[in-house]
Amino acid sequence: MREFYEFDEQQYQGKGRIWKYITIAVVFTLLGAIGMYYMLPYISDDNSKNAVVTPSEQEKNVAQSNQASEGKDENEVPELGYKGDLFITSDNPVVEIAEKVGPAVVGITNKSIITYRDWFFGDVYMQEQEGYGSGIILSDEGYIVTNAHVVEGAKEIYVVFQGEKQVKAQLVGIDTASDVAVVKVDPEDLKEVKYAVAKIGDSDKVRPGELAVAIGNPLGHELAGTITVGVISAVNRTLVIDQKPMNLIQTDAAINRGNSGGALVNARGEVIGMNTLKGSGTEGLGFAIPSNEFLPIVKELIKNGTVVREGKRPGLGILGQEITASDARRLNYPRGIYVQAVMQNGAAAKAGIQPGDVIIGIDDKSITTYDELKNILNQHKVGDVVKVKVWRDGKEYVFRVTLQALE
Repeated sequence: MREFYEFDEQQYQGKGRIWKYITIAVVFTLLGAIGMYYMLPYISDDNSKNAVVTPSEQEKNVAQSNQASEGKDENEVPELGYKGDLFITSDNPVVEIAEKVGPAVVGITNKSIITYRDWFFGDVYMQEQEGYGSGIILSDEGYIVTNAHVVEGAKEIYVVFQGEKQVKAQLVGIDTASDVAVVKVDPEDLKEVKYAVAKIGDSDKVRPGELAVAIGNPLGHELAGTITVGVISAVNRTLVIDQKPMNLIQTDAAINRGNSGGALVNARGEVIGMNTLKGSGTEGLGFAIPSNEFLPIVKELIKNGTVVREGKRPGLGILGQEITASDARRLNYPRGIYVQAVMQNGAAAKAGIQPGDVIIGIDDKSITTYDELKNILNQHKVGDVVKVKVWRDGKEYVFRVTLQALE
């Protein structure tokens, strides 16, 4: 017979064990909660870093999946510009713009050969020269937009990426009327360099007073990736350049020689213009081609290699000087147009006309002045074949020249 005590010891011991378990569980739960509280910022930061996909990585994934699913037409225009959000959110957006948009701006090296002939002694000289500019990466296929004047007349073109990695490029198309050109690098070369695809903004929405960030290579590749900051000074500025009207964005962000072809970026990291020139002899006057102006031209150049316009004038593609009657007597040359230089791949060059030749006739009509030459050419259209008579070292030759568009 069990005696009665104030409490049942066996029952107490069982209840004691249950409370011990509960207490231990609560302690470990609290410790876990405290640990998660202090570790959560680091875990979130790591996850956010792992979740960020750079423009080039995201576009590569899309490009690879597209290529895997279907064959690609070389003449097909790829999707241009990064389509994601750049997440420019800090109080100082210029820092993030430099980090995220900077790799989308490259250097362009133009190697060309200048051929000319000494007026008095008749010697022909060939000299290689290099020009420098900038460009904007538009796709993972390797398409890059730049200014036409950066690559015009190039024998070889090279693209310089961040880290000074230099890659050979080919000219896709050039439109000197709009000062827009497209070059392309091999997509395989992009795997070995640091780059990004630029996000293209709507230049029609740009307003005076907005932040403007210019990225490019002023004065050459030694100053590659230079960032200058200002505001949009004006929009829809019409300037006449080389007798061609151009609609431009004006900014006071510093733009210098070598910046041509680089990016003008807004506060969201979007390219809203392509830097093209600086006001002569002034400071704080830079101009850029609006994105809505250059992007359609880029697409047409990628698709067709040229921009078709009405009313293009035909030309020979030469740099010439009129030989006057006194010059003819003094030099013992015939009267006509002295060919100082020929444009590489131009109409005259393809036909065989050389520097030092003197054009003395076209289509059985004598030529003695520049006005006569221009008037005869204006009677033709692009693609017409004309017979050009030249004087060369005392002999006369006739070349069949297919006229090309004179921009």
